[in-house]
Parts: sequence; structure tokens; C-alpha cells
Amino acid sequence: MTYADLMALLGNWLLPGSLVAIMVSMGLSLTADDFRQVFRNKRALIFGVCSMLVVPPLIGLGLALTVAPTAALAVGFILLATTPGGMLSNLFTDMAKGDLALSMSMTLILSMIYIFVVPFYAHFALLHFMGLAADVQVPLASFFWDIFSITILPATVGFAIRAWRPDFAIWFKRYLKNTATIVLFSSFGVILYDQVPVLRENLGALFWITVALNLMMVVVVMTITRFAGFTRRENVAIGIEHLMRQEGTAIFIAVSIVGNNEMSLPMIMNTPVALCFVLLFVTVARRMGQPGQGTPATI
Repeated sequence: MTYADLMALLGNWLLPGSLVAIMVSMGLSLTADDFRQVFRNKRALIFGVCSMLVVPPLIGLGLALTVAPTAALAVGFILLATTPGGMLSNLFTDMAKGDLALSMSMTLILSMIYIFVVPFYAHFALLHFMGLAADVQVPLASFFWDIFSITILPATVGFAIRAWRPDFAIWFKRYLKNTATIVLFSSFGVILYDQVPVLRENLGALFWITVALNLMMVVVVMTITRFAGFTRRENVAIGIEHLMRQEGTAIFIAVSIVGNNEMSLPMIMNTPVALCFVLLFVTVARRMGQPGQGTPATI
């Protein structure tokens, strides 16, 4: 197998396949009661969803326009900023003693909205930043199917299996998710190796831009929620949702749909950076929540 064959295998099969498996495993974790949670905490839910659809894209666009070192990396930062919160946000919200029901509701709604809005974000970024630099032809209609086929469709299959065979779903999801996660991060490693020259040249810029992206998002959101009158637990859920991203889906768009590995570097860089921010956020949230939880407070 040649190096070109390996990269084709990664872009066409390994990366999409691992994402499909992860989404199936997420569906295996969902029950009908999880969807009923959507209709609770409506005020905080509406704010969280609207904020995710506005604040990160605007910050990502501002950074892409001003400090992104290359056109491909600028598109990558747009893709990163417009991805919804990941399922890990639910785990970290629970660890920080935040509002888990609110976190799950935001993740579910944003994931469904994502497949309809990301093609427009991606097309804008491609046309604006790479229209003169590269001949990028990605039909808008195919975006919808490609993203739908690796997000909502497999998650729905997992949800159906959970409803039909709950015992099997609980047993199987652990093995499926672990295997898929190993394949996914192995794919990240191959992409990093493929992009070593670009990474070596722009490592400092990539690191500081991702740090700025996460810091600006949490500062803006926490400043707004401070005056919105939400409880500490709601603030925690909203803040973590803005930090944890579905980088894998954005990488799939860059590598498998657009066919540009360089675009995936902001997402790969963001994974460890965002994790550090979230762990710090969780630590602070747990300490501030010890004296009295459930009362209006800031974090």
C-alpha cells in the first residue's frame, strides 16, 4: 500500500467510519426521556442554543479574518467555531455539578441544527478565503447528505436499537465507542504526520489562536450569563457547551468532503487546548459550587 493509498483509505473509510460508529454509540446512550428534557429549562435552553449559533461563529470569523496564517487554516477555524458542543460536554457538566439535563438538551438540539447550517458556513468560508487561491468545488446539496449520513442517521439507528434492545445497547456501546475512538485518534495522528511541514511553520500561531478562541468564548458567554439571572448549574452547562466541540465532524468535512488536510489542523490543535480549558473550568465550578448549589450565581 502506497502513502497515497493510505491517505485515501483514511479520508474515504477510516475517518467517516469511526465517526459513524461514535454517533451510533451516542444513539445507544439516548432514551425517549432524554428528548423530553428538551422542554425543560426553556429559558436557559433558548439562550444556550442561540448563543452557540452566534458567539462562536462570530469569534471564529474574527480570528480567521485577522490572524489566521493561511487561507486553508482560516477555513479550518471557521469550521471549528461553527461545530456544536460535543457529547463530552455532558460528561464534564456532570463532573462540574452543572445542569446535566440542560447540557444534553443543548447538545441534541445543536447537533440537529448543525446539519442544516454548516453547509452554508463552510461554503461561505471556502468562497471567501479560497475562492481565488484554489478551485474548490463542493456541491451544497451533497454537504447536507454527507453530514446527515454521519450524524443524525447513525445516531437514530443507535437510538432505535436502544429502544428495541436496551440491554444489548448498554453492553455494546462501550466496545463500539472505545474501538471507534481509537481509530479516530489514530486518524488524527496520520493527518498530523501528513501536515508536519505546515504544522512546524504555523504551530505557534495555531496554538495561540485556539487559546484565544476558547478564552474569548468563555469570557463572553460568562459575562452575558452573569446578567441573565441563571443558576450556577445552568451557567456551568452553558459554559462547558461552548468549550467542548465536535472536532471529528469538522475534520471529516475538511478531509473527506473538501479534501484538504491542512484545514483540519485547527480542530486537531483545539482538542488538547479545549480539554485544558474545560478541566480548569470544571475545577473552578466544583469549588464555587460547594457552599451552596442551585442559587443564582456566577462562575
